[in-house]
Amino acid sequence: MTFARGWVLLATDTGAGKTTLGCALAAALTQNGQRVAVRKPVETGCAPVPIETGYSPVDGSKQPADGLALWRAAGQIEPLEQVCPLRFFAPRAAPEAARMEGRSLRFSEDFVAQLPPQAHSAADVWLIETAGGLCSPLAEDALNLDLARHTGLPVLLIAPDRLGSLSALFSALMVLRAAEIPVAAIALNQTDARTPEAPDNLGALREWLPRLWPAPLPAIVHIPWQSPDAGNLLCHALHTGSPSSGWTSASRNRRLTGC
Repeated sequence: MTFARGWVLLATDTGAGKTTLGCALAAALTQNGQRVAVRKPVETGCAPVPIETGYSPVDGSKQPADGLALWRAAGQIEPLEQVCPLRFFAPRAAPEAARMEGRSLRFSEDFVAQLPPQAHSAADVWLIETAGGLCSPLAEDALNLDLARHTGLPVLLIAPDRLGSLSALFSALMVLRAAEIPVAAIALNQTDARTPEAPDNLGALREWLPRLWPAPLPAIVHIPWQSPDAGNLLCHALHTGSPSSGWTSASRNRRLTGC
């Protein structure tokens, strides 16, 4: 069996910076000669008017800002319809946004065919961005967590570096550990300018991670606010991190790096 290579981007919550970091990573991989299959399987809050012209989306009235950004960062090597096939207007969780347009999203019917291992791509590496937090509803019968579990790809877990983020981050790690979903790296993303009163979340994460996660530990990377080196920092972390984290199944012990 041929395994896919790549990562699923999960976050502790919405607004953590998944798209920003996903674009940085896709651009860095592309610059390093990798062909990157970026995916935003579903996007809500789509613009009701075209953001740009020059291509023909399946639904020209719904333009996915995140999907477009990822598509551009990866060099537009695949059709945008393939990058972001499911799009809805309302800025809600995907199942609710779909219901508002008379649709019902089901994981097996609407998502499986566009994801590895069922989906295939000529690209070297997959980069799949979810919508919202890791336990946000993805379909009527699935959470974002289930998408990561289905692909068998290791997770790049993203958390905002701000006051109050540690509880959500530690909870996310415990959920992923219980689900035996491998984590390649944890990105602590600084989403605004740091002030002298800012907490030392990086120090706390380094202290607590060995208590929350079995060895070998995921890599930890801190992304400074508006860092132009975010993509290279992520590449280095994903190259040195371990996605297997002590589990023994073949799909979780293989080393997956695209950097």
